[in-house]
Amino acid sequence: MFLTIPVILASCNLPNNPENPEMQQEEVKSQTDFISGKVTEIQPGKDGYTARIKTAEGQEYLATVSHANLTDPTTYRAVTVGETVRVKGDHWEMENQQHITVRELK
Repeated sequence: MFLTIPVILASCNLPNNPENPEMQQEEVKSQTDFISGKVTEIQPGKDGYTARIKTAEGQEYLATVSHANLTDPTTYRAVTVGETVRVKGDHWEMENQQHITVRELK
């Protein structure tokens, strides 16, 4: 019984396996410059919301806005569909969709 615990714990820390794409990590995070675009959809969340933003170039981003993730939580505000916003934050791609964890909202 005591031997199974280390084996289970060790298996949780396996590196990504290039032979098995399902085990590869899909997201690579980086800091973005400001992204500007029009809000096309809003999905309420537990402590904020996710806004779908479409840029003038036609790129779409899912921008997650919450008090906890903002550099200055006092800048938190609701946005509306059709509004043009500028966001900056941590950027990653998952399942061919661009995501931003918003740190600044203007």
